[in-house]
Amino acid sequence: MALIDRRRRDLTALAIGLAAAAAAVAFSFTTPARNIEGLTYDLRMALAAPPPADELVIVKMDDRAVDEMRGQSPCGCISPIDKVWLAGVVGALDAAGAKVILVDYLFDTWRNDDEFDAVVDVFGAVRAPLIVAADPARKPGQDFAVLPRVRYADARTLVKDDYDDVVRRYDPRPDGRASLAAAVVEALREGKADTPAPPATPFRLRYRAPHPDSKAENTGALAPSFSAGDVAFLPAKFFEGKAVLIGRVSRSVGADATTLGEDLHTTPLRYLPGHHDGTPGVEVHGHAALQMLAGDRVVVPGPPWLALIALLAALAGALFGRSAAGWWRAVAWLGGIVVVGAVVGWAVFAAAGVMLPMLTPLVAFALSFFVTSRVVAAQLAAERAMYAGALERYLAPQVIRRIEDGSEPVELGAVERDITAMVSDLENSSTFLAETPVEKFTPIINGYFDGLFEVLWRHEAMLDKLTGDGVIVLFGAPVVHADHADRA
Repeated sequence: MALIDRRRRDLTALAIGLAAAAAAVAFSFTTPARNIEGLTYDLRMALAAPPPADELVIVKMDDRAVDEMRGQSPCGCISPIDKVWLAGVVGALDAAGAKVILVDYLFDTWRNDDEFDAVVDVFGAVRAPLIVAADPARKPGQDFAVLPRVRYADARTLVKDDYDDVVRRYDPRPDGRASLAAAVVEALREGKADTPAPPATPFRLRYRAPHPDSKAENTGALAPSFSAGDVAFLPAKFFEGKAVLIGRVSRSVGADATTLGEDLHTTPLRYLPGHHDGTPGVEVHGHAALQMLAGDRVVVPGPPWLALIALLAALAGALFGRSAAGWWRAVAWLGGIVVVGAVVGWAVFAAAGVMLPMLTPLVAFALSFFVTSRVVAAQLAAERAMYAGALERYLAPQVIRRIEDGSEPVELGAVERDITAMVSDLENSSTFLAETPVEKFTPIINGYFDGLFEVLWRHEAMLDKLTGDGVIVLFGAPVVHADHADRA
């Protein structure tokens, strides 16, 4: 219904849209908003994760491996890890033809010189590039003895967001030393110019989907996973030509386990089976390595883009809100926008790796939509009441009620259409008035008009003029009736 000035309505909607966009952007920096946005981020990351590559194998230090290590360890303990036993696992992997071997355990402290010498004997014969973790505060060759043929990497590379402790980023070179994943990629790049170099700055992780063969206690694993206690008995083809990552994996820890679930990190994969309690750290390094090898990235729009997206959403909300729809229709619109936004956000990330903001544009649209629609509704109600008051002497009461509640469309301005005009007049009314006393004429003429207008209002005519004892009425205007002639 075009009852209010269109320019005024447009300016009002624009002002509301700008205010809603500003409010939504400001809200996006609050902790509740960041948590909700993080949930939508993680859900898209989990549901649109690309398939894993076949370059990796996980050798897990699970309950079985820990029990076997403890049985062979001279002290019968599980911490610190028995490096001689673990070196034997590395030797078996090298003999099986592993392409690169990564050990996600610190090799910068030793129980005694005998342990160090025993590990040197094994590692000295390893042919594959061998990467181990070291404390970033300790320098190889200065603070601890260096093992032969070993590359030391920084294990302090998982970057957790400050508001929810979810690992969404990875630092490939903290303090200049290569991370575990970056060291793996550098080893795989040797002699291959077409393999992209690891990035030098922290980046957002794009987690891979679980390996299709990962089932039972390995549900959710990034790659085929085998217990370190079984490596010596498995076929060499399981490891030949693969980058093998050794680390603590406690997915198999049950209620009767003797070891604690450890080195588990909350990641965006938390929605998937096998990750509800956390993702093993060694697998996070594996995700980072596969991402660096593939060269893909996760792009998150910065503040200027966030503000632009929020503004567009707010203006769209104001545009829809100008219709002054009822509450049920407004809620339906908002529900539809949520569904469309979720599908678009998932599709854009799956296709291009762009993580569009979800909550901020939704808040901007909803706020702008509801405020605009209510403001316009209030303006329209006031306009309807004004016009109903002005027209109540000329239109039927039921038409006035429909104008007030908005169910009767009324347009300002001239339109061209067929209507019927009817003229009614009392015959010989002047003679009748002259011959009849006033006290008798008044109730007669009033009764005539009461009966006349009862019939006119029933057929929804519009009074155009009163001409003494006559009337001119219109049928088909302003209320449209196809049978206006029949009504007359």
